[in-house]
Amino acid sequence: RAMKVLGLPRRDWAGEPSHGLAMVVVWASWHHLPFTFILLYTPLLGIPKDLYEAAQVDGAGAWHKFTRITVPLLVPAMLVALVFRYIFAFRIFSEVWLLTGGGPARSTEVLAVYLYRQAFRYSDFGTAAATGWLMLIASLLMGSWYIWQMYRRMFKA
Repeated sequence: RAMKVLGLPRRDWAGEPSHGLAMVVVWASWHHLPFTFILLYTPLLGIPKDLYEAAQVDGAGAWHKFTRITVPLLVPAMLVALVFRYIFAFRIFSEVWLLTGGGPARSTEVLAVYLYRQAFRYSDFGTAAATGWLMLIASLLMGSWYIWQMYRRMFKA
């Protein structure tokens, strides 16, 4: 109905391979948006107003305040949000399974759905276990990269 109000044609979002993945991406993004918003908004509230006032006195405009004060101070929170989104993207299952079941034509099949199918539909537990381990190792590598970056940033020589 909303599509009709906007003047857009009706689509079978879950049935067309070209639209299924877009639907999953939009829903997953919308589903995890509040958590990401809190991760980014909380440190934004912690930026001292004195920095903006000093920049104002020095003649900085809104763009310079944003690029020279806000963004650099939010980089750690952005990295945390990025790591969480990466890990959430790896473990995404329910959104894909409920919306499309990995279809149509396997166009929305993500690693977690692949793992589930290998284990419980095809009883190929070896492939499923290997997929799970690869997902775990990739998540650990990403988390380790983040911790290493934070360590370097905190203890610069």
